[in-house]
Amino acid sequence: MYGWRARVGLLLPMDNAVMEPELNKVPGLEGISFYGVRLTTDKREDMPNNGIELSKLFNEVGTDIIVYSCAETAFLKGVDGNEYISKRIEEITNQPAITAMSCMVEAAKALNIKKVSLVTPYTEERTRVMIDFFKRMGIETLGANSEDFSKRSKDTREWYECNLQPPSTAYVMAKEANNSDSDAIMISATNFRTFEMIEKLEEDLGKPVITTNQAILWAVFNRLGMHTKVPGLGRLLNQ
Repeated sequence: MYGWRARVGLLLPMDNAVMEPELNKVPGLEGISFYGVRLTTDKREDMPNNGIELSKLFNEVGTDIIVYSCAETAFLKGVDGNEYISKRIEEITNQPAITAMSCMVEAAKALNIKKVSLVTPYTEERTRVMIDFFKRMGIETLGANSEDFSKRSKDTREWYECNLQPPSTAYVMAKEANNSDSDAIMISATNFRTFEMIEKLEEDLGKPVITTNQAILWAVFNRLGMHTKVPGLGRLLNQ
């Protein structure tokens, strides 16, 4: 059967065109399957509750873990709101549940990271909210580089331009954001392509790189007790 090692449910924003292809092309994940359900609203304030309601669909698929796969709408709810999302999904489905934000925080703690240089595809205002979220979780942001990619295009879909960015965009933004005193680079958003550049960026900067989708993959393994190493995706997945 598909997913004989693990079936992973992804609660995805309706615009996300990156996460499924990015995870599905990772080598060495035979027996691990990813199943996406898209939210039915693009209103930020409604997306977490929409995801909570839709999570019950994964019981029919027989998933082993559910991921609320939108970092932005999780951190906008604050630390308590982020925790509420995963707890409610667990109550409704009787499955373990994690959020994109929790995965990044847990990944940083696993690598003993306390200071980061941050890259986001958000507005400066929302990036400041994310920085405050990390601060409350014991992670200090020493430098940040944010860009709202929607301003590059006249396309009326707010987040669409983000999923068109090549991995080199995240690479360049990370090098610009890098502070020599930071312990790691943190790159946010599940709709922002990064996998192809993680290892090269780590080599060039000499420090760990944590991206949202990479941290989610690590957290899934961690929660399910799977000791799986993935070459090419940085120190986090090669411990």
